[in-house]
Amino acid sequence: MNMNNEGNPIDNHSASAGFSLRGLGLASTNLFLAVLFGAFAFANAASFIAEPRLSVLLIVLVEAIVAIFFIIRRDPDETEHSWKTWTSTTLGTFAPMLLRPTDATADLLAGSILQVGGFAIQIAALLFLSRSFGLLPAYRGVKTNGLYSLVRHPLYSAYVISFIGYWINNPSLANAAVITFGTAFLVWRIHCEEALLLKYEDYSRYAIQTRWRLIPAVW
Repeated sequence: MNMNNEGNPIDNHSASAGFSLRGLGLASTNLFLAVLFGAFAFANAASFIAEPRLSVLLIVLVEAIVAIFFIIRRDPDETEHSWKTWTSTTLGTFAPMLLRPTDATADLLAGSILQVGGFAIQIAALLFLSRSFGLLPAYRGVKTNGLYSLVRHPLYSAYVISFIGYWINNPSLANAAVITFGTAFLVWRIHCEEALLLKYEDYSRYAIQTRWRLIPAVW
């Protein structure tokens, strides 16, 4: 048995048990999310094999990278758990899955460029983010290079670009509503994340250095 800084005894068994339970919970969550996103990547891979399309291949790459990063990501120093963070994260992450293809006869060039560009930026942002990737607001250090020197949330910028490209190729009121609400949840998610991150001095300095959150010269 050890003593803490105030001279009180610390039960090593209790401390190690608590640490182990936290580690087990984090590992279980990471594995579940990796399987979920891996299954989505596999489904799109099957679609790509049946009908090869660049946009589908990029979806496979994005989801596969996400699945891998869930396994290898570093544990957070702090995570924010509240109804706001859970709601904005859940809806911001899964709302785009409500998008549906329309009966359009062919994809338009502008829509395809935006979709492919959005997916390419997602891949680049994920690679820059690397083991700091997460869903809920959490502090895993600060990334300031590459795309993160242009805007503070380039991954979300890529989502918006992809949304617009998808709507151009699949225009409908339902898809427009999903994209509108999905983007609103992303903005809410940014506010929730930065409420936590701005408590850290290195992120506060980064926020001053990199002014724009989502769209350069806009916001």
